[in-house]
Amino acid sequence: MNISILGFGRIGRDLLRQTLNNDLINIVSISDIADKENLLYLLKYDTIYGKLDAEIENTETGFKVNGKEILFNNWKDASEASWEDVQTDILIISTGRQQDIDEVNEHLEKGCKRVLIASTPKPGSDIQIYVPGANDSEVDFSDKKISLGSNTANAVSPLLKILNESFKVERAFLTTVHGYSNSNRLADVAGDGFRLNRAAGENIIPSITKSSEVIETVLPFMKDKVASSSMTVPVPDGSTVDLTIDINKPATADEVNEVISKAVKYLPYNKVLDITFDPIVSSDVVGNSHSGIIDGLATMEINKNKIKLLVWFDNGWGYSARIIDTINKLAESSTNE
Repeated sequence: MNISILGFGRIGRDLLRQTLNNDLINIVSISDIADKENLLYLLKYDTIYGKLDAEIENTETGFKVNGKEILFNNWKDASEASWEDVQTDILIISTGRQQDIDEVNEHLEKGCKRVLIASTPKPGSDIQIYVPGANDSEVDFSDKKISLGSNTANAVSPLLKILNESFKVERAFLTTVHGYSNSNRLADVAGDGFRLNRAAGENIIPSITKSSEVIETVLPFMKDKVASSSMTVPVPDGSTVDLTIDINKPATADEVNEVISKAVKYLPYNKVLDITFDPIVSSDVVGNSHSGIIDGLATMEINKNKIKLLVWFDNGWGYSARIIDTINKLAESSTNE
């Protein structure tokens, strides 16, 4: 399966790292508006994951990784692209920007067979959202365009599905405590938003998240029952979701943990969720490929009807692992067509 990546930031580079030894996924091209030599340097030397154990060579048309040629160009959007020329089966859009239906359709017109969006689409775009472990049976994998929503929705949605099946979730409040990213500032600098203008390495910064909207889309039983907020904190990676739910069927914290522990052993949850009873901290989940790791030691309850949970996740690495899983599902769908 020939894959092109549009946007070679955190997700794009994580995806390349995870597919280096994957014979089924062939990355044929990278597109980014940044300087190629800078991007290759960041691919080789990564503050979070360390130096890449691979031979990287800059070439006239792109670069080689362990002798395999990957084309490089500076296409920034569909208007500049020619995916047919680079023989793209699936285009991964990992620019971080929300995509609308017109932009996605233009990419398809430029020659790629499928588009997989590594972000939440713009509201009203009529683009399927797929969250592995949450709505697998409801997704049409023969569709030419699909979104994976947000990393927070990927961490929480499968867990809400498990909890609803056993205890009937009445409502949910979630707060993502998120490591800073390239959208944050290193110093106080005037920009588009007051709080976003503040130094991310020195502050806890409340921010906006649309994750509740994604959750309602992939889990219709949560319609009008979930609200979300977000805080950026001074860590470079390793995030958590603070999730509080009201349940209809009373349960203790131990009973909730037991249900989760059983569920994560089997499909569709075993690849996307895990639970730990070790006293971990944020750095302990860096490089973990699960969408979410439930902290069993942190589970609490009040009167057996209000449950509080913590869900850890690596906001780049786990999400990239779900992209790979989805590529495999799209490949299966293509084979069956």
